Amino acid sequence: MPSKHVDEQTWRKVEKETVRAVIAAQASIKETEVLRMLILKGLKHITEDDYRDFAEKKRS
Repeated sequence: MPSKHVDEQTWRKVEKETVRAVIAAQASIKETEVLRMLILKGLKHITEDDYRDFAEKKRS
């Protein structure tokens, strides 16, 4: 499996979302599974405008 760095602040959000997922599903769900779900869901909804906004914020 490829490995990439996730900053601490973002990883904490993934951890919190994992707790929410486990409670909602009432089943064991791993952090990496939640991360995958978040990425795949986000890929369906992200737009070119989102990328432009992100780039603009980085320049500011």
